[in-house]
Amino acid sequence: MPREIDSAVFPHLEADLDRVRDVLGPVQFRDRPELTALTDEGPVTSRRLVRPTLTLLSYYLLTDPAAPADDRAVRAAAGMELLHLGSLYHDDVIDHAFLRRGRPNANAVWGSHMAVLGGDSVTSSGTRILAELGQREVLAGAIASEQMCEGMVIEAADLYAASRSEQSYLDAIHGKTAVLLSLACRVGAMQAGRPEDQEEALAQFGRYFGLAYQLCDDILDLTSTAEEMGKPVNTDLSEGIYTLPVIRAAARDRELVRLLRRAMTGEQAARARELVVASGAVDEARAMADEFMDQAAGQLATLPAHPNIRHAMTAYARSVLDRRTPPSVVPPQATPPPAAHDHGLPQELTQWVRSWMVDTGLVRSPAEFDHHHRWAGVMRFGAAEILAPTDGTRERTAIGMAMLSVVLDDLFEDPQLRDPNAVTALRRGLVAMLRQAPEAPARPGAIATAWASLWPRLRAGRTTRWQERFLDGLEEWFEAAECEAHHRINGYIPSVADYLPLRMSTSGIETAIACVEVYQDRELPSKLRNHPVIRRLEELAFLVTFVENDLVGLDQDEADQIPYNLVRVVRHDTGCTRNDAIEQVQRQVAEHRAQLEAVVRYIPVLLRMVPGLSGQRKEYGSIYGNLTNFAFWVNRTDRYAQTAAAGPDLERLRREIYYPAAEPAPAAP
Repeated sequence: MPREIDSAVFPHLEADLDRVRDVLGPVQFRDRPELTALTDEGPVTSRRLVRPTLTLLSYYLLTDPAAPADDRAVRAAAGMELLHLGSLYHDDVIDHAFLRRGRPNANAVWGSHMAVLGGDSVTSSGTRILAELGQREVLAGAIASEQMCEGMVIEAADLYAASRSEQSYLDAIHGKTAVLLSLACRVGAMQAGRPEDQEEALAQFGRYFGLAYQLCDDILDLTSTAEEMGKPVNTDLSEGIYTLPVIRAAARDRELVRLLRRAMTGEQAARARELVVASGAVDEARAMADEFMDQAAGQLATLPAHPNIRHAMTAYARSVLDRRTPPSVVPPQATPPPAAHDHGLPQELTQWVRSWMVDTGLVRSPAEFDHHHRWAGVMRFGAAEILAPTDGTRERTAIGMAMLSVVLDDLFEDPQLRDPNAVTALRRGLVAMLRQAPEAPARPGAIATAWASLWPRLRAGRTTRWQERFLDGLEEWFEAAECEAHHRINGYIPSVADYLPLRMSTSGIETAIACVEVYQDRELPSKLRNHPVIRRLEELAFLVTFVENDLVGLDQDEADQIPYNLVRVVRHDTGCTRNDAIEQVQRQVAEHRAQLEAVVRYIPVLLRMVPGLSGQRKEYGSIYGNLTNFAFWVNRTDRYAQTAAAGPDLERLRREIYYPAAEPAPAAP
């Protein structure tokens, strides 16, 4: 039963709300059941159902509250909840919000593009229900939609306007909040079949309640904590949305006005908040909210209902004005702590890697391997926290391929590689190595020897499709690495818009996923790899890994003229200072990390909803768990430590694999 509802007055409300829940459900996308999760918040979600409750209470008020609601009233209540949920999708995108009621929202999990489309789908379902109820209902819904858009436009037009008026604020909250609550009451009253003046009285009740509701929400943004609200607080000030307490405080405080005239830092927003609270304007806003609730109660006085019924409805409305949220039942994903240097792969596996690199010729001796921190440092990370024990052969194969990938990456990034023709010859040689017939002798040299030792084990038990995808992914990676090397040699720095596709092409993410598949002896099905949430997870894991890499390795990247460092890209694109660029990138990576954690928390729910995973949901979830754990840990390894020690002899390895353009390209087997 909703809070402060007298069950003696409305005995069927809880049962009728259950009927509303039965009507509600995710939008079904024809022949694409894996997309249903976009519009289904999942079983752990606790909806307060404020708008459906108002719809039912308005119906009861004009009929007999001792009787269950008519089916039309139940469907009207469901339609109102769908219209509300659809608007939340859009609000979260506009507000750049990633939490709602303490849980990751669609914007965090699916991305803004899909969230907007999901909101449109849910809104359309609500509109369809109103249309099925009748012309008057759908017309009232259309008018409300126009007014909601008007309120949002007014608010957007007044962003960062220190001179915003109280009337402009009230016009905005009327549209963005009060209109939908008013519609909920009006549509409920319509189902009772009473005179229009009674419908209008209930609609006005909803309007005044809505104004009080938004006023209280704006007050809580200034006075509550994120834990109480289940979402970030003090966001209105930093986003330039100046609410009634701010408007009134600014009328008497010149320091506050100076802060409001521009976008604020977090510190400035905190100072502005202090000034608003100290001004007494918050208490004035509370008093206005109380006045609106008194006006709402006054609208019910003219209705032919028992005073106890009118009082119970007003008491419910007052009870929901405090929108603090209980703590989430979903525990937050903890960010792994920094790895200590003595953590790493098991000693026997580390010894195998060292011996394997010597045997293949990648290094000349174990001591040489230990000396090269960029390679040896990869071995020192929180392996126990990331990788579950597995078969020894698969473990060595996956780790060996990961180490070879590190070597290949360094071959192209080496600042000593300055000849464009040599870059192309390196890429040609690596592609030739990949495409040789399995039964043919390996190309000479350490790289080819290492590859020849790994490829038979990598492909063992893998489907032909997996093998083709793996080789194609490596070849595309080599082409992207060649492009990056040419950009480094030519002094080219991409734009911010081009950074992501260029950096992602050189990330080797397909190889990383393939290594985890080998490690766990699984192949991710295409329906999972192609799912929008999984694609978003992979992109966010990539962003966190490599943008943090850009921050950790900035000094070295600047010295080596590495072109795809985001800090260098931001400086080049905007002309800002180095420190400003670093701060901007740090904010971006913090946001990406928060979104990644949100998606990781959602993956178990998604895997339960995607059909046809053949009982392997846990195993598939583990693959992506390992991938994201690695994203959280990788930049804490010694690979990125600054050192004066000489690096490996990369030119020796390149000379062995060069395939000059003058030689004919090898034919694929």
